[in-house]
Amino acid sequence: MSSNPFEHHLRLKRPCSNCPFRLEGGIQLEPGRLDGIIRDLLADDRGTFQCHKVVYSSAGGTWDADGQYQPSGNEAMCAGAAAVLMKRGRPTISMRVAFAMGVAKPDQWDHFAEEVVD
Repeated sequence: MSSNPFEHHLRLKRPCSNCPFRLEGGIQLEPGRLDGIIRDLLADDRGTFQCHKVVYSSAGGTWDADGQYQPSGNEAMCAGAAAVLMKRGRPTISMRVAFAMGVAKPDQWDHFAEEVVD
C-alpha cells in the first residue's frame, strides 16, 4: 500500500469490467441511482464514490447493525466515476490535490472517456 493516502485512494486507473459507469456491461443499479451518484459528485467536490469491487472484497470494510458501512482504509475511488468527472472537467478535491502532489495525473482516465456515461 502506498504511504500517500491520495495515491492509494486514486490507485485504480481502469473501470472494472462491470463498473456501473460503463456504457456497456456495467451492473444495473436501481432506476435513477447512477444519475443521483453523478449529481452528488458534481454538487460536492469533497465527496468520492468507492469502487464496488474493493468495498465488497475481503479487503473492504464491514457494515454495522444499522447498515452503515465502516471503512477498512483500503477503499479506492471508482475509476469509472473518476473518468466521468474528468470527462466533465470536474475532478474532486482529492483528485486535484493528488494532481498537485504529482501522485496522479489528470489524463490517467482519458483512455476510458468513451467507455463511460456522459
